[in-house]
Amino acid sequence: MGKKRIQQLLENLDTLHQADIHNAAAIYSVAQVAVNQLEAQAAATTPNLAGVLPASAAVQWTRASLEHHYGPFNQCRKAAKARGIRFRKTPSWVQLVAAFNCFETLQALIQQYLANQPQPDLKGVKMEFPLS
Repeated sequence: MGKKRIQQLLENLDTLHQADIHNAAAIYSVAQVAVNQLEAQAAATTPNLAGVLPASAAVQWTRASLEHHYGPFNQCRKAAKARGIRFRKTPSWVQLVAAFNCFETLQALIQQYLANQPQPDLKGVKMEFPLS
């Protein structure tokens, strides 16, 4: 292969490389516009839960407060079961406290949602939502 042919191939390669860079930039621009539009739609349709939570949901349980309110571990488990909190296996104190806190927050959200958008057909209905 001659020097002239190698030079021509290198120039073609450089031209193709520049075209690839241009195409990649165009694809990135289109993708970024799509991502921005999706984020805007998600922000418009997803409520800001920080402003939605009632003040009662701000109460945070601790191990000490659970023990004070319900008694020892087995009594706290019974209280959790009575509220509809179920565990696959025996929970640790950390899981029990987290479950009570999550339950209180979700319960407050549900009550507020139902107050804002009443659903009379749901009267007497009990729902369970697995978290894992």
